[in-house]
Amino acid sequence: MRLADLLAARTTEDLERLAREHAKLEEELPRAQLLATIESVLRSYRFLHEYLFNRQPPAFSIMTVLLDSPGFTLPTSEFRDRVLEETARICDALDSRELLERDDQLRVYRRVLYQARSNDLLIDLSESAILGVLRQELEVAQAEHCLIEHHADLREFWRLDGAFDRELEALNSAGLVFVTEAETALPEDLAAAIRQVLGIDMPRPAVRRLFDRLSGHDLHDSLQAIGAPSSGSKEERIERLVAHMAQPRVVLRGVPLDTLREICRDTGAAVSGSKEDLVDRVIGHFAAGRDLVGEPEPLPPPPVEPRRLSEKRFALLFGHLRGHELSGVLGQLDLRRWGGKDTQVRTLWDAQRSEDTLLACFSNPELDAILRRVDLKTGGSKADRIERLVEHFSSLSEEETVDAPSADVESTGGEGSSA
Repeated sequence: MRLADLLAARTTEDLERLAREHAKLEEELPRAQLLATIESVLRSYRFLHEYLFNRQPPAFSIMTVLLDSPGFTLPTSEFRDRVLEETARICDALDSRELLERDDQLRVYRRVLYQARSNDLLIDLSESAILGVLRQELEVAQAEHCLIEHHADLREFWRLDGAFDRELEALNSAGLVFVTEAETALPEDLAAAIRQVLGIDMPRPAVRRLFDRLSGHDLHDSLQAIGAPSSGSKEERIERLVAHMAQPRVVLRGVPLDTLREICRDTGAAVSGSKEDLVDRVIGHFAAGRDLVGEPEPLPPPPVEPRRLSEKRFALLFGHLRGHELSGVLGQLDLRRWGGKDTQVRTLWDAQRSEDTLLACFSNPELDAILRRVDLKTGGSKADRIERLVEHFSSLSEEETVDAPSADVESTGGEGSSA
């Protein structure tokens, strides 16, 4: 299910709590605006990164088990066992040195992470920045950071009674995981962003399909590169790479260009472009399941939200946005950003999202800038600013909608790309 549908099932009281915690809103808002505000925050990469980076095991297994499940959903009755089994597998593999064998390279990172956790368990912005630099210098992948959190040196911070319940409740309370008596679910439209935050390129079944396209020599070299045993059959090598969470993007950068082109050709992807272009294309192709035989499943229809403006008034409102502002809204909603101003406004209209949802993509200072362009009062809550804009354009007479000039904007024709 999509995030909007899962949030809509929650009580107004719960939505108000989420708005206070995530958006720092204290005033009461109509339910529709509450939903739009919370959804906007939860879709933010910055929020997802800051929140998930501070979670501890078994949060990582909670997310990966759901990311690998059909429809990102599992029966609640079996969810705990699946998560605890995966967490135990990671811990055992670390203890036996079957996972992250290149321990000498990771010791410094682990010591800094230990110090950050020992302060108050939370990793603040400065500690996060230091860890980010260390990952870059020591070539520690984001997924490896998540695995290191399971190391014996760090278990004192999380391996306590009730760890599973604590982390699941935190994720459920934050609106990232949704738990009912029947099932536990991850919003399908957040899956790609969460994978990106966790440093995971694609679901494990897709990883296996992709690695099966590589030669034994490629698999051998990839295992050696991460310090893992490289002997065994092709199937054993693939499973070892999967167990080590070796990310396809890193593996593919080490294979010959001709191999990448052959994979593209065999799975119906375009074969042109640089090596990095081909790596990106293969990742996207397999992550979306387009390598599978047969027609792909149709995408779910976009959510349809009620609007308060006619198409003409809607176009006039969003015609007052500058080029980079239009591109920013389109990018946040994973919509195509190319084309001139009229094309971008038309794309927003066709997305069938409400004016409140679209304007909620802006910060309060950005909304004040738009308000000033149409000589409206600035300040107030975000909801007040949005209401002021929508009410202004809904109250224009027919003559004003024809004659009113839109703001000058910089050209955006031909820029941007499909998200």
